[in-house]
Amino acid sequence: MITRREFLVRGAGGLAAAGVFGAFGEEAFAAAARLAATKATFQLGWIANVENMGEFVGDERGYYTKEGLDLNIVPGGPGVSVEPLVVSGKALVGLTSADYTARARLQGAKLKIVGTTLQKNPSAVMSLAKNPIRTPHDLVGKKLGLQQTSYATYNAFFKANGINPKQITYVPVQYDPAPLVAGDVDAFASFQTNQPISLALKGIKTVTFLLADYGYNTYADAFVVSEKSLADSTARDTVKRILRGTIRGWQASLASPAYGAKVTVEGPGKSLGLDMKSQTLTAKAEVPLVQTPATHKHGLFWMDDAGIAVNMASMKRIGITINQKDLFTNELLQEIYNGKNHI
Repeated sequence: MITRREFLVRGAGGLAAAGVFGAFGEEAFAAAARLAATKATFQLGWIANVENMGEFVGDERGYYTKEGLDLNIVPGGPGVSVEPLVVSGKALVGLTSADYTARARLQGAKLKIVGTTLQKNPSAVMSLAKNPIRTPHDLVGKKLGLQQTSYATYNAFFKANGINPKQITYVPVQYDPAPLVAGDVDAFASFQTNQPISLALKGIKTVTFLLADYGYNTYADAFVVSEKSLADSTARDTVKRILRGTIRGWQASLASPAYGAKVTVEGPGKSLGLDMKSQTLTAKAEVPLVQTPATHKHGLFWMDDAGIAVNMASMKRIGITINQKDLFTNELLQEIYNGKNHI
């Protein structure tokens, strides 16, 4: 980060020494600072919504600029694969899921996860409040609406909880919870930050439980970088500055989720026509997924030993076996927080 003092000392090509800074004031300083800023690309994993409100607030409040960055935050989507973009150098930092990075690593991609936003994966089982299913064992003998791409995950989840998956009837569905509302299934595989909120806005009350609360969890919106970047002092420092700016953005968003939603809806998500009420409810639903005992103790994005152990066990159950040290590191967060839990 280039401070005002450093700018004056260095002279910015002689401008300060010539007295030009005094003539033009703050506007000239800001312009020169932008020219001197480090350019970098931050690739998100999904479209511009409140899932990444911390990043958008960090940008809106100038936290990245204060870190001396000219940061290009690029939304993702269903057709975006983050890992190849980071490996190729098109993005310095990307947001992804731990299991995706683990698979890429096993295929030769030298990538590491240096922190995670969602300590708890939002994958959840949803049921109607009038016929609640509160635990995995409550599903025995019932019908579960499940997307076919998630069969392996739920098989592993049930086995981890001592349940034979054959004791539950899987009913193929898409992401629309209409089959649950119609009574075609007893429960529905959802995301805590999506379908329960859409139904609540229609006046339909639901009950959910997170897979993460029953021993099956993979980090989501995890920060992935290349080992090459970690080994290069300049790139490594830039990654740390991106993390610092993002931490500050998330600290502000968690303190006021409604503010995070407003910045997202009126800013990066404006072209998508996002609904303010829905986004605000989603932002509030994110808070307990981002803030956990681990982050209260160590700081946002921290991956504690217990959390990593659950991730490793969860991935192993779906056929991903990888060395923990090859995949996760808190070294950048250790340097950023320096023993504190807030910046």
